[in-house]
Amino acid sequence: MTWQKHSLVKVIEQIPIGVAVALPDGTIEYANPCLRRLFGLNAAQLSKIDLAQFRVAGAVPPREEVRQLLLAGLSWQGETQFRTEKGEARYVLESVYPLYDETGTMTHFIHVLQDIVALKYTEMLSGLAFYDSLTGLPNRNLFNDRLARAMATAQRSRSGFALLYIDIDHFKRVNDTLGHDAGDELLRQLASRLKQSLRESDTVARLGGDEFVAVLEHVADARVAVGAVEKLLAECSGCYELGGSEREVTLSVGISLYPADADDAESLLKCADTAMYRAKTAGRNGYHLREPHCADQYRLA
Repeated sequence: MTWQKHSLVKVIEQIPIGVAVALPDGTIEYANPCLRRLFGLNAAQLSKIDLAQFRVAGAVPPREEVRQLLLAGLSWQGETQFRTEKGEARYVLESVYPLYDETGTMTHFIHVLQDIVALKYTEMLSGLAFYDSLTGLPNRNLFNDRLARAMATAQRSRSGFALLYIDIDHFKRVNDTLGHDAGDELLRQLASRLKQSLRESDTVARLGGDEFVAVLEHVADARVAVGAVEKLLAECSGCYELGGSEREVTLSVGISLYPADADDAESLLKCADTAMYRAKTAGRNGYHLREPHCADQYRLA
């Protein structure tokens, strides 16, 4: 085979992954060009020094913990952080393996380090694109995707789901009387309560301001939807500690059902939004549900 004409050293010298061969005490005996570029050092600078000195203080797991695993004949792999000669942090996926000689004696450790800064940056951008920075909930972009998936699933299974439009009653008063920091804290606390009140399979998102939406998967029956909303109101309304004082908070919720109320995303959202405003008109602190096959109904707490 033609690849056998290349020595393993030559292969290691050319691959875009950092490789170091170190003694059991951590002293580096060899570092390939990729690893030297990763740390910003030349071969002479990397030789005969401890690889651990580049590890970020407090990085997980501790160096001694990994060393004990290797001395026991085990390998280790995980994400950790190193610093370059200039002090720049590098996120890496590190794999460490013990190396034995022909007598079976452990002589070295092989460290393989893959720079994942680009991956971390991509994850960060994804978070900014799809998650609300204040509450950590899915934002409008991700919610639209989840809603489209819920509709596709419902069509395939010939089932349905409920869409909730949730709004904080008199949210402006919180900002005006306690300040915007208290308003932000209310949004964060409500987001946490909403997640806890719903099932793992459901999606709750923040559209903006004090407007939240939720998709209740496989809830096509109005009575089941109402039961879920009543549970949500019981768990998410009530006393909140904001800015050092307690504030009583209530919610208004609009409910629409797919496909009973609408068979497209925009109409379904408008239906739930309109129902939410009907709940506010009726006195707030409650929900409004409209089905095309029966009279409008609403409940006030």
